Amino acid sequence: MKTILTYCFLLAMYIPFNAWCEESFVSCSPTVDITNPRIRSAIELWMKYVNTSPDSLQEHELWPEKDRNERYSFDPARAWVFQSKDFMQKYPGLIISAEEIEKGTVLVKTLFQGIDSSGSAIPIALYKVFAKTSGEAWYLEHILESITNEWTQRTIGGITFIMSPKHRYSSGTARRAVKFCDSLTALFDLHDIEQARYYVAQSKDELASILGFDFFVSIPQGLTYPEKDYVFTAMDTEFHSHELVHLIFGSFSKTHSFLIEGLSTWLGGSLGQSFETLSKIMAKDYVSRSQTLTFDEVILAEQKESLAYYMYGAIICKQVFHLSGGSGLKRFLDDARIETHGLKSLIAKYLAIQEYEIDAFIRTSLLDSHMSSGD
Repeated sequence: MKTILTYCFLLAMYIPFNAWCEESFVSCSPTVDITNPRIRSAIELWMKYVNTSPDSLQEHELWPEKDRNERYSFDPARAWVFQSKDFMQKYPGLIISAEEIEKGTVLVKTLFQGIDSSGSAIPIALYKVFAKTSGEAWYLEHILESITNEWTQRTIGGITFIMSPKHRYSSGTARRAVKFCDSLTALFDLHDIEQARYYVAQSKDELASILGFDFFVSIPQGLTYPEKDYVFTAMDTEFHSHELVHLIFGSFSKTHSFLIEGLSTWLGGSLGQSFETLSKIMAKDYVSRSQTLTFDEVILAEQKESLAYYMYGAIICKQVFHLSGGSGLKRFLDDARIETHGLKSLIAKYLAIQEYEIDAFIRTSLLDSHMSSGD
């Protein structure tokens, strides 16, 4: 009976608590005990943040000064579950626990899930974040530093490598990574990297964990937050070349993803394979299909055709560089901070062809790779 009364009391508090939110991106489970005023304040802070455009690249006052700069506040979840308002509405959050692990520090866990056509839940992420207070002011803090503050660190050039205890450090590989970055900044006349942080995880699960995810439906092998000069790899290496290209070209982070991923694949390969190797793989796939993938289909499919999405963009970036050099490629990337509907005409302009000729250009490039493979 006491348990039932307690639950009813919590439910009575929970209804107006969730009504406090103007949007439906996150709610709080009635099983979370919000009778503790500090826990209630922590949850209110997190809900306020989630409901005030965490998907946008902007500085957010609810994060501490050290996690802010002139461009945006660092929240690992932004690239994972706060991709857009449409995505957030499809996979809203449910706060399932909030625990005060020490005075003034509350660990908030949020389950993000959607509903399929049959009414079954589709969980995509379980994310945790700190809400802290100093005096009366509350602020949010990611858990990255609390997990990695005892990891081994080595600084070479402008990169500090922060490595999992499970990782075996290779100074030669680290120096190769720095040399690779220096070669790109010289070739494309870009700013040198001065204070980058490169996190080496041994697995995708470990990568997700240090970013605050107990679970994520599709953990990447690597990712880069260029606005903060943060690189993360799950490939257990100091030299994840694809992500390092993202780092070097960080000022173009708002360029259309088709091209920025293509650029990183051309210059840095993907998943440990070079652009040349991937070209041969893509060429075999291309000629084996009964119906070839058009440019429009690849753009529409995005990650459903990830190899083609990366390689078509890579082929285009390589050709723009061939025609216009490094400065021309940078102008191209700068002009490509656009929506998808204007992308095709821009690509045709820089390739000096008509829009309808793009598919033929890609086909020729891939067939050349297929012929050179000797198959």
